[in-house]
Amino acid sequence: MELKLFGINHKTTKLSERELFIIDDSNQEDFKNFLENSFGDFIESFFALSTCNRTEVYIYGTFPDISQIAQKTLEFFGSSDSLNNDLYFFQGSNAIEHMCYVASGLDSQVLGEQEILGQFKKSIQAHIELGSLKGPFQKLTDEIISIAKAARTETQIGFNPLSVSGLSLKIVQEIFENPNQQKLTIVGAGQMAISVIENFYNNGITHINAVNRSKKTLAINNSLSIETTQLSKLGALIQNTDILVTSINSPLPIIGKGLIEQAMKARKNKPMLLIDLGVPRNIENQVRDLEYAYLFTIEDIELVTQENLEERSFEALKARELIQRKVESFNQEKINKNKRNEAYFALKNVSTKINEKELLELLESDDPYAFLKQMHFASEDELQCISKLTPHAILSMIKEIRSA
Repeated sequence: MELKLFGINHKTTKLSERELFIIDDSNQEDFKNFLENSFGDFIESFFALSTCNRTEVYIYGTFPDISQIAQKTLEFFGSSDSLNNDLYFFQGSNAIEHMCYVASGLDSQVLGEQEILGQFKKSIQAHIELGSLKGPFQKLTDEIISIAKAARTETQIGFNPLSVSGLSLKIVQEIFENPNQQKLTIVGAGQMAISVIENFYNNGITHINAVNRSKKTLAINNSLSIETTQLSKLGALIQNTDILVTSINSPLPIIGKGLIEQAMKARKNKPMLLIDLGVPRNIENQVRDLEYAYLFTIEDIELVTQENLEERSFEALKARELIQRKVESFNQEKINKNKRNEAYFALKNVSTKINEKELLELLESDDPYAFLKQMHFASEDELQCISKLTPHAILSMIKEIRSA
C-alpha cells in the first residue's frame, strides 16, 4: 500500500481553469462512486480537498499508475483538455510532506494563511462520514494534522497570521475612507463567510446582512449571531450595500452584470466594492466594466499578500525544515515498527520449535541470535528479521511470546 496524490493549484493553473475541477459537497458522492467503479480493486482509501487555491486528490492503495487515475478523473469532470498539462504528482514521503505544507498554509497563495487547516480537517471529516477515508490512511491524516499544527505553533509562520478574510478587510480599509460607516452583505453561510463576518465586525463594520439559499443562523461568536436572508431577496439588499462579499458553492455565477447595474442606478452610482471569494466564481467578470463597481476576485488577493512577506518567508523556511524532520522521524518510527513486527512473528514461529530445556539455554545465552542460528530453529528469512533486534529485545520478545 502506498500514498499518492495529484492536483492543481494557484501556482500551476489560473482561476478560470481551476473552476473546472472542483470537488465539494455537491459532487463528493458521485466522485466516490466513480473511483470505486473505475479503480475499486486498487484503492483502499481516499479523500479530496478543494479550496480557493487548489484541488487535490489523495489516494492510498496498490495502484501502479496514478497518472491514469488522474486522467480519468479529469475526464469525469470534463476538464481533461484544459488541465492535463497542469497536474502535479507526489507519492510516499514526498506526498506526506506536501500534505503537511498544504495543511499548515506553507503552500497557500497567502503564505501562512490560517484558514486552510480548518478546510483540510473539514474535508477529512466529510470523507470519513462518506466512508471513503478509513483505516491506515485515516490514522495517517491524524499525524499530518499534528505535524501541520506543530509547524504553525513552533515557528512564527502562525504568528499574527494572514487570512483571506483578513486580506479582504485590508482591501476595504484601503478603498473606503470610513470603513465603519459602510454596509456589508455577505453571500454564503460556510466557514469562510463566518470568518469574514467576524473579522469585519471585530474591526468596526457592524452593518451586516447575510444571504443564503436556505434560512440559517450563523453563530459568529458568543455574543453575535446573524439570521440569513433568502437568496431571492439579494437584488433588493444590494441596493443598500456598500461592500458585497460572496463565498457560496455554485457551478455558475449567481450575480451578473445586469443585477449590479440595476443596483448602481438605485444607488445613484454610489461606489460599491465587490469581493468574490468563490471558486468557481460567484460574480460575472463583466461587472468590472461598470464604472463605480470595484470587483476583486481571489486572484486579486495576491496583490495584497506582500505585507511582512520577507519575515513570513524566513519563518516558512524554518517551518518546512521542521516538517521534513518530523516526517523523516515518522517514517523511521514506521520502519522500526515494521521491523519489530516482522521479528516478532519470526520469533513466534521459532518459539513453537523450542522445548523447555532449550528455552532455558536461550534465555541464559549472551548471544541469543547466535544460539538460534546454531540450533537451526529459524529459516534464513526469519534469521534476517531477528538479526535486526538487540540481544535484550530478542529475549524480551521471547518471554512475551511464551507467557502469552
